[in-house]
Amino acid sequence: MNIVLAAIQFDPHIRGVLVVLVGVGVLIGSVYLLLATNTGVRAGFLIAMAGLFGWLFSMGGIWTIYGIGLRGKDPSWVAKEINYSRSGEAINPVLEKLPPGTDLSDPLKLMSGYLKANPDAEAAITKAEGEGFKATTLTKAVTAAPSLKTKVDAELNGWRILGESDSRRGDAAAAADAALIASQAFGAETASSSYTTKDVFFFGGKGGAEPETVKGERSTVSQVWHRVQTVFEPKSPALYAAVTVQQNTVQTVAPGEAPPPAQINDKADTVTVLLERNLGFRRLPSALFTLFTGIIFFVLVWMLHRRDKRAMKERAEWDPSALPAVREPETVS
Repeated sequence: MNIVLAAIQFDPHIRGVLVVLVGVGVLIGSVYLLLATNTGVRAGFLIAMAGLFGWLFSMGGIWTIYGIGLRGKDPSWVAKEINYSRSGEAINPVLEKLPPGTDLSDPLKLMSGYLKANPDAEAAITKAEGEGFKATTLTKAVTAAPSLKTKVDAELNGWRILGESDSRRGDAAAAADAALIASQAFGAETASSSYTTKDVFFFGGKGGAEPETVKGERSTVSQVWHRVQTVFEPKSPALYAAVTVQQNTVQTVAPGEAPPPAQINDKADTVTVLLERNLGFRRLPSALFTLFTGIIFFVLVWMLHRRDKRAMKERAEWDPSALPAVREPETVS
């Protein structure tokens, strides 16, 4: 016995399981014991189990609504293709719809034209981006001047560009980093410092879930309609992301010195990583748990209801006058 107790004390996992089992047994057992002494063994068991599974059913419903508790696989990006040069034919047809960078507007000329049309915006852009800011990529251009996004999207044949402030950009770029490093796209020593992420494009998905490009560009009615549109579109269309990167030049760093800023190799081709959004099944386990506990809860409640109806019928049919007369015992004088 001492050896068993020592083993339980040594292994925290076994001790934790036993603590949970004892706690559940004591809590549920004490409630059942109290009910059994007042309502009977069978009725007390049905009431205790109905209360337990009713609570589990409510908890599972909350888990399902908020996506917490018993969770499945979270949404993630899955790499579908790494296209090393847009001059060749893409494997996925959806990538063919994205024009190569050479067919798009020059970001420097795009920003220059915007500043000429809006001279008052230069001070605000300089304050936000810093002195010497240059829109070397389309992403930097639409980040500094969000109103340019509409013009850039018109050239993308259904794709749309994300600004640096868009939180979805970082998630897609991180997934592209993992795909490039795993495939050793730039050699055996490929790392996130081997290249520079340029632009991130999106295609597909729910149109109603697309955020505003410029704050206030949508009216209140339009925002409400987007909400309604999303609700009545239960099945999410396929969502793709295309992350463009370009290899950096190899720089020699002397021992003890800080590495210099990364410089893009202008002679290197632009690599495009195509990603597809896997929606996962975060709420599926909790939804199945809710369904299972809900069925047991309603079965137990139905059994209690049938038991009450039978008892009420027996009480209504009971006739005291039908009982045989009880003869009183004779008294001995």
